[in-house]
Amino acid sequence: MSDQSNALARRGAAELRGVVRNVQFRSERHGDEGSVQVLTFHLEQHDAVGKQLQPTLVELRGTSLEGQVTDGEEVTVAGKWRKGRIVAKQVTSQTTGATVGARRPSVWLIVPFVILLLVVLAFIAFVIHGMVTSDF
Repeated sequence: MSDQSNALARRGAAELRGVVRNVQFRSERHGDEGSVQVLTFHLEQHDAVGKQLQPTLVELRGTSLEGQVTDGEEVTVAGKWRKGRIVAKQVTSQTTGATVGARRPSVWLIVPFVILLLVVLAFIAFVIHGMVTSDF
């Protein structure tokens, strides 16, 4: 595969199979929003004739992670290409049959919070506007 066709293949949805290497886990703090759990590893793959390809960085992130993978497991990764890496939605171990997934905040929890925040901000703006335009 040429470099150009390889670059074209690294866009959009991705489903790759390979061997896990260099598993790392970390927790990132995002201000008042809380923390995010991040699992990263390199996916080692081989072409049709057995030549090792450039390892692909895989990243799985969420408010919590369910399951685990270890070095040497053969996995299938489903996700999307983003900035040269795969942002995974799910990792399935072909070795153990286990699935690793990420929990993300539910949209049904976020939407009411945003609506409430907008109502409060509108009320504050209304009160401030009333104070500025009223005669003392």
